[in-house]
This record gives sequence, C-alpha cells and structure tokens, in this order.
Amino acid sequence: MGVVVQRVVDRSMQVAIEDLETEYFGWVNAELEAEFGIRLDVAAMIARDLGELEIYLPPRGALFLAADGADLAGMIFLTPIRDDTAQVRRMYVRDSHRRQGLGGTLFAAAVQAARDIGYARVLLESPRSWAGAHAVYRAHGFEPVAGYPESEVPERLREYWIHMGTEL
Repeated sequence: MGVVVQRVVDRSMQVAIEDLETEYFGWVNAELEAEFGIRLDVAAMIARDLGELEIYLPPRGALFLAADGADLAGMIFLTPIRDDTAQVRRMYVRDSHRRQGLGGTLFAAAVQAARDIGYARVLLESPRSWAGAHAVYRAHGFEPVAGYPESEVPERLREYWIHMGTEL
C-alpha cells in the first residue's frame, strides 16, 4: 500500500499521537541518557502536549502522522512560537520505516504547512548528536542559528542541543 502522510485537524487521532509520543520520548530518553546522562519527565511532556494539542492543529499549527496501512510510521509537529515564526517539534520515524525518506517527507510537509499558514521563518532544536536528522534539516535549507527564548529545552541542557532555522 505504501506510506501515507496525513494532516491531523482535530483530536480524533489523540490515541495514535499518544502512542507515537510515548515511543518517541522513550527513544529520546534512551539516547539522551546514554550520551549525556539526562532523563526527561516523559509522562509530563506527553500530558502537556496532549493537553495543549490545539496549538499543533489548524489554523496556526500543523501535526502530521504517517501510516503504512493500519501501522503508524511517524509524526511531526509544527507549532507557533511568535506571530511570524513556527517551530518544528517531535519529528519521529519508527525503526521499521527509517532510511526510506519518510523523515524528509514529514519534514517537507511541516515546512510547507508553515509556508501555507504564512510564517516567515521556522526554527527547531535537536540534540547535537543526531547528525542524520541534521542532514535532513540542511537538505531543506535549515542552517544553525542562535538559541531562542521559546526553546523548550531547559537552559542547563542547551549546550547539548543545536538550533537551526530557515527563512521562508
């Protein structure tokens, strides 16, 4: 059947989002703990995202899910952080679908949504060690930028992250 990327427009996909976020944050925690000895409060982050789900939905946000038939394959979130600026968050592709271009497809969908909404720029933050993700971002015109005050990464951990952005 092939992977289909769909924009989420309401809370009807909340269970699927929660499943992917649980897996995503578990993976992030394992990576961050192995590399930096850092652990995130996964339950609190998921509860916050689900409680604020509307910020990732139209008209000012975008959330895309990828599915291969009935199987979820990945996700990406776009959220407003300023009137003219959005931030990409939570880009995740399940192991079974990695290295097939799905990350780039999801990322392109989020950037196009930012253009369609009317944002002038898009920012993101990513652990410094995630070179594969950074290559996807660079392929879409993103370059390193200074940190920004809306970052969700705690100040004490920002040295481990890279911030990137692009003008649309």
